[in-house]
Amino acid sequence: KNIIKIMLSERSCKNMRNYDEYLIETLKNPQEAEGYLNASLEAYLEDNDVQALMLSLEHLARAKYSITEVAKRTGIPRQNLYKIFDNELNPNFNTIFTLIKSLGFKLVARNC
Repeated sequence: KNIIKIMLSERSCKNMRNYDEYLIETLKNPQEAEGYLNASLEAYLEDNDVQALMLSLEHLARAKYSITEVAKRTGIPRQNLYKIFDNELNPNFNTIFTLIKSLGFKLVARNC
């Protein structure tokens, strides 16, 4: 199983708060965050699971800033970010790219 699928199954556990706290604390390390985002993007390319990708971006956003700060940096209303992260709104590519950029990352193309 890939890490994203494990995360989603972990999300249903009773200890989710502890898991989220641990993961977010881990993602404060820039190298961990970069590896996590790369793994999330690679998983998305394999399975097109937007829910898993957005969960990853939510974790990264919470590790680096608050959701309010991400809203300010992206220009995306805070309420819309919560809806995106709760799977009530489907993000388009521009929204995903804006989130990634606001977190201090850039997308790089490379041959498979």
